[in-house]
Amino acid sequence: MSPDPWTSWELTRRLSPRGQVRVMKRDAYGRLDENSYPSFYSVGPTSPTTPWCIRLADDAGVFRVLCFDFDGKDKHGVDADLMERAVDDCDALSGMLAQLAIAHVVCQSSGTGGRHIWLAIRGGASAASVATLARAARANFRTLDHGMMLNVAQGAARPPLSPHRDGSSSIVLRGSVDALTVPSTTTADLAALTVLLDENAPALRAQDTAPSGPVDVRHKAHRPLSAAGTAHMATIDGGANPSWTGFMCLLAAANAGWQLRDVEHAVKTVPGMEHYRTKNTGRGGRRLRNAREAQERLERQWAKAQQFAAVQRPLPASREPVDLTELDGIVSSVDALLTRFQASPGRWGRTEAALSQRTILTALAYLTLQTGKRTVAASIRDLALMGGLGRTTAADALKALATAGLIGRMTVSADGNAAEWRLTTEFSTGHGTVRSQPLNNPRPPSELFSARAALAAALEEQLVDQRHDLFSRAGLGHLAGTLYALLRTHPSVTIVSAARLLGVTTRHTTTVLSRLRHHRLIIKHAEGWARSKRDLRDHAARVLGVSGVLVDRAERYRLEREVWAWWQAELGRMHTVPRKRPRRLHVTSRTLAITDSTPGERSWPLYPRIGVGRANHREARVWAGNGMLAPDSLWWSSVA
Repeated sequence: MSPDPWTSWELTRRLSPRGQVRVMKRDAYGRLDENSYPSFYSVGPTSPTTPWCIRLADDAGVFRVLCFDFDGKDKHGVDADLMERAVDDCDALSGMLAQLAIAHVVCQSSGTGGRHIWLAIRGGASAASVATLARAARANFRTLDHGMMLNVAQGAARPPLSPHRDGSSSIVLRGSVDALTVPSTTTADLAALTVLLDENAPALRAQDTAPSGPVDVRHKAHRPLSAAGTAHMATIDGGANPSWTGFMCLLAAANAGWQLRDVEHAVKTVPGMEHYRTKNTGRGGRRLRNAREAQERLERQWAKAQQFAAVQRPLPASREPVDLTELDGIVSSVDALLTRFQASPGRWGRTEAALSQRTILTALAYLTLQTGKRTVAASIRDLALMGGLGRTTAADALKALATAGLIGRMTVSADGNAAEWRLTTEFSTGHGTVRSQPLNNPRPPSELFSARAALAAALEEQLVDQRHDLFSRAGLGHLAGTLYALLRTHPSVTIVSAARLLGVTTRHTTTVLSRLRHHRLIIKHAEGWARSKRDLRDHAARVLGVSGVLVDRAERYRLEREVWAWWQAELGRMHTVPRKRPRRLHVTSRTLAITDSTPGERSWPLYPRIGVGRANHREARVWAGNGMLAPDSLWWSSVA
């Protein structure tokens, strides 16, 4: 704890850029239940009787102090996973500040364990430069509440040493408040911090981001991983942000097809998974977790990583955008699309078909943002799996969206290549947003990439939340999944507000809420209904007998693709001059292998036939399902 002799109110009087602070107001029973500061109190000799906060900017709109607020709470209160992530994020930003020799103060904001990092700016900083810094910081740290630094008029925070409504106070953990009372940070320091944050910002696909610390090159994973995943696994002590590194390890493992037992084996020794062995004490050290806590945390995070991996699986290889003007138009179009979803919920939720169209459009927008191209190749089956739909439902949705002029099919599927789709420019809010003339330059790259990352994260979270076995047609239905996803961004909903968000009747909404409540996915809230703290979707899916539906569907689509590729190879062989045809034995006569004659081509056995010489697609499907087409298959037929 800092030895500074300041009292909380004296420090507030010294730091406050304005002549008034905002204070809490007691209710009729004398309690402070609401975390709001509706009243004003003059900065004078006597301190308020209730907690207060200071605004960060002065009356002229110049920021005099900055507060980075790392919050480990959700709508239900303190979340243990989020709180540890917030502490790690705070430590990582503090390390960046120390690297740039920027004086700062780290505080534990209350007894719940949240973190504040305070800076004082010599001469002040403009709202535009602070907003750029705030967005860059948010792109790096997902637990950062950066809204106060975007609100020049009313952005405020409780200062160091000030009381909290739960009876605790803000405690200085590192640094001296003299760094705030005698500012040394300049606008040049803030610009350097913004540049450093931009350089360290996670890639659009977070698992492709460079490790957050030094890597142990001697470490080898016991199962194959991508290059980025291998680097995250080998990050010594989890790097600068162990909780983030740990989840990147799980995400890389999920993308590589690992099972839970593989992750449990790796967590014992893998350097990058330090977060699942020890926890941040909040005082600069770590301590061992008890076995039960570690196992439960690992299982929760592994389930989450699998959900994200399922949505990200159809993504093509990442590439850097070459035309920022086009990317600016894409970001604007997707932003306008999300606005349209909110402004016209009835168009996108009144019927099951409209709801499916919204999901497919969301998936296409997500692919467009990820690739940075207006035209994206996407198969019907991939889009269906991303949205938790069936392939025929996805095909109908694509056809309806194209008829409505919301998307355009640029090329049809041919030669094993998926059809290409393009979002129309109808969603754009301005004229000529994708023109390349100098009069229509895109926004600055750092701001553009931050906006792109924020939109991609919002779309990804929406797809992940509603893509679950429970929300399939045989379960609670797609509308229930959409409402469950909406509860991520809305702390609570009433029947009326939920009906308005979904665009359906209150009677239909009541039915959906009742089903979610029956399976304890939502709980009663002071202002309606909110998500339950525990994610019980897996349990509810098992109760309804739909557990594994999406995995089975994905496997079925994989087999369909394999049999189709086999049949296309057979057609090619049939239309080849006999003397040029390769010799292909029966599927049961040998072990199959990949030929090296032509890179990328696969050696297929003869296609099964019925008595009259016609193709036997049913038997081909059986062979594919039994694994007999795998290049390393050792099967000998018992069914041929």
